[in-house]
Amino acid sequence: MRRSIRTLVTLAAATAATAVVMGAPASASTSTYTSTDPQPLVAGPAVESWGSYYSSNFKARANGTVRVNWNGAETSNNVQVRGRLYDLDFRTLEQGGKCAFVQVKVHHLHQPNWKWDSAPSYKLCDAGTVKHFAFWNHNVDKVRIRVSQIGKYSDYVIRKGAWHQVNI
Repeated sequence: MRRSIRTLVTLAAATAATAVVMGAPASASTSTYTSTDPQPLVAGPAVESWGSYYSSNFKARANGTVRVNWNGAETSNNVQVRGRLYDLDFRTLEQGGKCAFVQVKVHHLHQPNWKWDSAPSYKLCDAGTVKHFAFWNHNVDKVRIRVSQIGKYSDYVIRKGAWHQVNI
C-alpha cells in the first residue's frame, strides 16, 4: 500500500474512532455540519525527509527531502530530490583538505532489484558553505544517497560514506 493511501486510511480510522469516543450527534438537527455529504479526502504529494548523512570522516554532510507526485492510478510518478550539501573540511589544499561530494542513484519502477541508475552528483569546494541542489526524475520507487569527499581537481572519490536508501 502506498504511503499516501496508508496515511488516508489511518486518518479515516482515527476520525471514526474519535467520533465513537466523543459520541456522535443524536440527530441531524444537533449536528454542526452544514452538509450531509461526506467531503472527499484529497492527498497531496508525499514528502519524505532524508539525512543528515555524512562522509566516513564526518567532513562532508548532506540532507534534504524527496517529493513524490503519483498519477491517479499510482502507476507512474514524478520524483523531486532536493538537498543541501555542506563542506565541513576547513583544511587548506596543502594540508590535505578535500571537497564535499554527494552521489544519488535511482531505482525505476519495473526494473530488476539490482539495477540502479546514476542521477546527478554534486560537489562543493568551499568550507563552511552550503550548496542547494534539486532534480526531477520519472517513475522512481527508490533513491540511494551517499556522501563522500573528492579532490578539488580530481574525480577520485575518497572517504565514502554508506549508501542510504529512501523508499518512495
